[in-house]
Amino acid sequence: MAAEKDTEATEQEPKKKSKMGFFIILGVGILVLGGGGFFAYTKFLGQKPAVEDVASQEVKKEPEAVIGEMLVMDPFVVNLADPKGKRYLKVKIELELESKEAVDKATKAAPKLRDMVIMMLTSLGFEEVMTPEGKIRVRDELLERFNEIMRPDHIKNIYFTEFVVQ
Repeated sequence: MAAEKDTEATEQEPKKKSKMGFFIILGVGILVLGGGGFFAYTKFLGQKPAVEDVASQEVKKEPEAVIGEMLVMDPFVVNLADPKGKRYLKVKIELELESKEAVDKATKAAPKLRDMVIMMLTSLGFEEVMTPEGKIRVRDELLERFNEIMRPDHIKNIYFTEFVVQ
């Protein structure tokens, strides 16, 4: 009798395992089919943007920055405000202007612009021009002063093409 109970118990256990494995396989299969169906729907059957939407997005993009007319100024060599008087600054400046008319006006106003640059640069000390922040401050101040002289025309930007301190 004991042998009969053992054989019945071993026969029942595999049946439980096979049902459990069947449900696990069934659940994984449903998940795989559901995921594949969702992927196929979104990739192939989902709504695509209309042609008008794509065209309007292209129009909304910012226009590329247009480089204005350039005016190259003669180099400046000035003494820095140094107690010993042994520091020199050599700067080459290029101006970016809006139009050719502004370039013509700046060419006529070149003596005023050069005087203003010389007066400003000679008032600076060595420490003020050696740091990147100092150079940015000098550029911003020059731009502001140039725009005062060039009114109503506008100078877009100032570029230092050479900046040497000795």
